[in-house]
Amino acid sequence: MQEKAYCIFEYSKTYSVTVVQRLFRTKFRKEPPHRHNISRLVKQFQDIGCLCKNKSTGRKETKPEVVQRIRDSFLWSISKSTRRAGAELAIPHTTVWCVLRKCLHSSRTDIRWSKL
Repeated sequence: MQEKAYCIFEYSKTYSVTVVQRLFRTKFRKEPPHRHNISRLVKQFQDIGCLCKNKSTGRKETKPEVVQRIRDSFLWSISKSTRRAGAELAIPHTTVWCVLRKCLHSSRTDIRWSKL
């Protein structure tokens, strides 16, 4: 973090990425950041006012309409595979599998027993 702050500080004095790299090399005795990284740090500091990393957005949530379509599909045909259901609904089969396991808290055998 000290090295990033040093780059921002020196850039604010000189407005030259090349000069910042030279000063960085003499002060820290190691290879300086690439010029694009220095420019990115400066832009981030000007926009946000912080050198912190942005939080990850994480995995996208499955829409309730998709969950309902998957539920309806398996209620009509309980012996269907997740690959076939995915192909019919134009949804990746891994999404179908995750919805069955996580959102509906069941597997195909649970759906079979609930239909009987």
